[in-house]
Formats: sequence, structure tokens, C-alpha cells
Amino acid sequence: MRGKITLSFLGVALLSILLIIVITIAGIYYFFFTKDVITTNYPPNLALSFKLYIEEDEDGISISRDGQELLKENKAWIQVLDENGNELYELGKPVDAPSHYSPADIVHYHMYPDTIDGYTLFVSSAGSDSNFDYVIGFPSTTISKHIFEYESSSSAIIIKSILIAFSISIAVFLVMGFIFGNKLTTPLLYIIQGVDFLAQDKYIIDYEEKGVYGKVFKSLNKLTENLRINRRERAKIEKMREEWVANISHDLKTPLSSIKGYAEILANKDYEISDKEIVQYSNTILNKANYMEELIEELILHEKLKNNALAINKRKGNLTELIRRIIIEILNHPDYENRLIHFNPQSEKIEFDFDENLMRRCISNLIFNALIHNSEGTEVVVDIRNQGRINIEIRDNGKGIDEEDIRKLFNRYYRGTNTESHKGSGLGMSIAKEVIEAHGGNIFVESELGKGTSIKIEL
Repeated sequence: MRGKITLSFLGVALLSILLIIVITIAGIYYFFFTKDVITTNYPPNLALSFKLYIEEDEDGISISRDGQELLKENKAWIQVLDENGNELYELGKPVDAPSHYSPADIVHYHMYPDTIDGYTLFVSSAGSDSNFDYVIGFPSTTISKHIFEYESSSSAIIIKSILIAFSISIAVFLVMGFIFGNKLTTPLLYIIQGVDFLAQDKYIIDYEEKGVYGKVFKSLNKLTENLRINRRERAKIEKMREEWVANISHDLKTPLSSIKGYAEILANKDYEISDKEIVQYSNTILNKANYMEELIEELILHEKLKNNALAINKRKGNLTELIRRIIIEILNHPDYENRLIHFNPQSEKIEFDFDENLMRRCISNLIFNALIHNSEGTEVVVDIRNQGRINIEIRDNGKGIDEEDIRKLFNRYYRGTNTESHKGSGLGMSIAKEVIEAHGGNIFVESELGKGTSIKIEL
């Protein structure tokens, strides 16, 4: 943009200089060199050349037909004088025109307008071959005379030329400066206005992306659109966060109520309970406390991952073995011992630098999601391949996920199911994504309703 402004300024400067040169040359030429470049119908020239239309013969003086037509066209009159200033011939002269002119009269009448009321006079000679002069009068409304006196030395001409050039320069620079300044400042006012709108959270900018500041207008339009989108997304996330807080509060209150209820029973001296009931109530309290602890740990983990505050301890390990152990642990769980999980490793040893605790939580979350959100007859398949990059795929033949949920799947606070069917923080998928990205990888989801879901990890 700096280059464009510089080029525009240089262009205006060069154009101004060229205009000054052209106008100055034209002005000087007009004032000093165009005295004789005037049309023949111009009264002074007509007076000088009118001798061509005066005819002299034995019968006296006469005016040719063409000369008469010229006088008529110009509403002029003529007197032909002898060498003593006496009138020899006249055509159309006014009543107050004299019949005799002294040399002083001729000079006076020639220099000043309206010496004969309503007329400007021009005096000329018929030439060396004739002994007469003539006076032609033109209406003062057509032409008038004014005396302009100046010193004809070269220094006066130079000063005059400099003054003309200086005046022209000022005029040109003022006009060009106004045009160029307007071209630069008007878009700046729009830009300032646009920034002011953005500062007030008014995303109503839609500028034409042209001119010197075309790129700035384009950036403002893009920034406005991004802020519009961000505002909508913030509103959605805020709504999801509020729902999430309500759900988490519910999920924490439910086990807390159980813990409180059983603890009150155990602490009540008036209530007789058997050893079996004590064990049962204690186990319930422990399970509920563990569940609450898991939720809190998940919240802490998420915040640390989000703020890059978690130390990731990467060590070379066997991903195939890690995934096999995770699947065995899940199938050994009483709630999932009848579920079907197929594991298809390309190799028994696929090594990678990873944080075992974080990767275990990530893979576990993804497999648990495939089991929790589908019916008991759903089959889950886990593949791992090493093809230059390590690819892990967790797919199922369950009910699938609709497009709207897929877009939200990795958003924090999002829960694809309500709290009645599944308890949890709603951060599992968000944590899984953050763990994979912390290991330099990517995670993708493909799903179709009624056909199942595939989650692909690329490391």
C-alpha cells in the first residue's frame, strides 16, 4: 500500500509539473507572441487590410462591393481622407463625425474609444502609392480600446513571465493538492469510521474493495465477517456452557446426595445396621466418591490441556500393546463383558513417542463412547496401521451421528446425549482431540445415521 500511495503522489506531482509547463508556455505564447495571430474579421486587422477594398480612379474614391459587405457585416462606417486630413469620401458615417482631422485629432481618435459617441475608431494608410488615409469606425459594443503600459526591457518581460509561472504553479498545486488530498483522506475517514464501528461491536461494514486502500477495505470486510462469525459462535458456546454447568451440577449433586444419605445412616446411632449393609453402603459411598473424583480430574485435565499448562512426558512405547491392554480392561469391566470389540493391528510392535497416561485416557474415551452410546449388539472394531504415519481407527456399526452433532462433537461442554442416559463431564471428545493434537496428530470423524461411526487418528 505504501508503494501505491508513493506512486500516486509522484504521479500527481509529475502531472502538476507537466500542467504548469504547458499552461506557462501557452500563457507566455499568448501574451507575447500572438499579437498578429488574429482572424481577418478582427476589427484592427480589418482596418489595416481594408485598403484592398478602396478603389481610386478618374471619377474619385469608391469602395468595392466586397468592402461594402464587410462594413455592413461589422456595422462599421468609413471616411477616406486626403493628405491634409480632409474628407474625400465617406460611407455610413455618423452625424457627429468631423469632415476634417488634424494630426492631433487622428492620434486622439485612434487611441481612445467613444471619441465619436458609440464608436471605436481605427486609422490606417492606403500605402506609399496613394495619397490618402482612412478612418473606420466600429461600434463600441463590438470592440473597445484600453491603454496598457509596461516597460519593454528584457528584465520586465522576465519578471512578468516569472509572476505568470508562479501564479499558474500556485493554482495548479492548489487544484491538484485538493484532488489528491480528497482521494487520500476520504477513504481514511471511511477506515476510521469502520474501526470505530468494530470497537462498538457494530459489524455493519461492507466496503468496496478498490482504490489505493483496496487491501485495507478487504481486510476490514474480512475482519468484520470473522467477528460476526465469532460472535455467533461465542453465543452458541456460552449457551452450551450454561447447559454444561447445569448438567455437571446435576451430575455432581446426584452422587453427593447418595454419599450424604448413606453417610447419615452410618452416622446415626439410633439406626441398627448389619455388617453386610455397612459394606454395601461403604462401597456405594466409595463408588460415588470415585465418580466425582473422575469428573473433577477430567475438568482439571481439560483446563491444563487448553492452556498448555500440562507437562507431557513422551516416551517411546508400543502403541499396539497399549491399545490391546485398554481393550482387555474394558472387556473385563462387568458392564461391558458381553460387548464385542475386534482388534486388528497391522503389527504387534508399532512404536511411537507418547505420554502413556494421556494416550490411554484418549483411546479409552473413544472406545467407551462407541460402547456407551450404542446398543449392546453393536460391534466395535479397532485398527492400527503404520504407513509412514500411524493411523488408528475406531469404528462401530451403531446408530451413527447426525451432521449437526458431528460439527459439535469436539466442542468443549458438548454432550451428544442427556444426563439421564449417560453421566460424564461432556469433555471426553474435547480432551481426546487436545491429547492427539498435543502429540502432533489429527483426529477426524465420519458417520452416517443408521450405519455407524468411524473415528480416525493420524499420528
